[in-house]
This record gives sequence, structure tokens and C-alpha cells, in this order.
Amino acid sequence: MRQYLSLKNHVYNYISEKINEGSLHPDDKLNEVQISEELNVSRTPVREALIQLAADGYLENLPRRGFKVKKIDEKTAIEIYNIIGPLDGRAAYLSVDNITDRDIEQMEFLAASMDSVIEKSLFDKFYEIQLEFHNVYMSKCDNEQLISLINQVKKTFIRKKYAIDENINMQEILKNTNSEHHKIIELFKARDKCGLQDYIRDIHWCKENAKFDTL
Repeated sequence: MRQYLSLKNHVYNYISEKINEGSLHPDDKLNEVQISEELNVSRTPVREALIQLAADGYLENLPRRGFKVKKIDEKTAIEIYNIIGPLDGRAAYLSVDNITDRDIEQMEFLAASMDSVIEKSLFDKFYEIQLEFHNVYMSKCDNEQLISLINQVKKTFIRKKYAIDENINMQEILKNTNSEHHKIIELFKARDKCGLQDYIRDIHWCKENAKFDTL
């Protein structure tokens, strides 16, 4: 059973990375036989991985026609932001009583690290550090169900790389995002529960930013 689950996870990660790096595009169909041959595995773990990816919102299950990459348009992204914002804000609210000075120091270190990678245009690294930043306080909210729900919703944004668009100044966008991280730290230092909850919900997850998470 352990080996079977590892094969399923291997296929899951392989497909998600293909979407992430842009090898698979919205509305592209997945070929089970081709994936089985590429990974040298049977079709069973491939099928299970595809079903899981569909359940997680990455693929669309087409009755009798297989699976295709699910498109995330701006409307959908906004709807997801409107879900994540209140959940993430509540996690911050609940974590205030449990957050330590060392946790806040860790967030300050991560925010400074994000400032550094932005200056170097290492935008994909920014994504990784940003996740770690939010996980610092989320892990202290003492609500496993809330953490699980937030992580599940966030999985919808499977793309972990920022597309380079000459019409978008990604460096300025991420500088603005990281200024919000610094503000979140200030609110934690002030132990301002309601201020944190409102700021994360209404500013950090504002719908104007949703367009950068479309696929």
C-alpha cells in the first residue's frame, strides 16, 4: 500500500509540475496511457492521481472523455480570494494569543528575505518564502480544521511561478505585496487581533490582486 501511494503521489506531482511550468495549458487533455509510459507506471496510480487532481480543483473530469486542465479565469480567482481572505484573516486573529517574539522575528527575517529576492528578480523564490511567512502564524492558530481548509483552497492556485509579462512590472507588484507583509508584522507586534483580521481579509487578499493568479 505504501508503494502504491508513493506512485500515486509521484504521478500527482509530475502532472502538477507540468501545469506549473506551463507545459500543460488550460483545456489541455490528459492522456492516461502517455503518462503511464512516460513514468513507467501502471494506469492505476495515474487514474487515481488524476481523480485526486480533479478533486483538488486542478483538473476537470469530463464524463467519458477523460480529464483536462481546469482554467482559472479572473472571476474564479476573485471568488477564491473572497474565500481565502476571511479564512486567512481569522487564522491570524486566532494566532495572536499564541504567537511568540521568536515567531515574529522569523516573519521579519522572511519579509527581509523577500525584499532581497525581489531586488534580484527571483520571483519564483518569492512565492516559496511567502508561503513560509504565512505558515508561521497559521501554524499558531490552534485550529487544524481551519489550517486544512486554507491549504485546500490555496491549492487551487497550482501555478507557483509568476508569468513574465512585459506589460506588468512584477517587481513593483511584489514590492507592494511585501510591504503588506511588513504591515502584518506591525499588527502582530501590536497584538491587534481585529486589525490583523481586517487587514489580511480586505487588503492583503483584495480582489484587484486576483488577476495575477489566473491560469
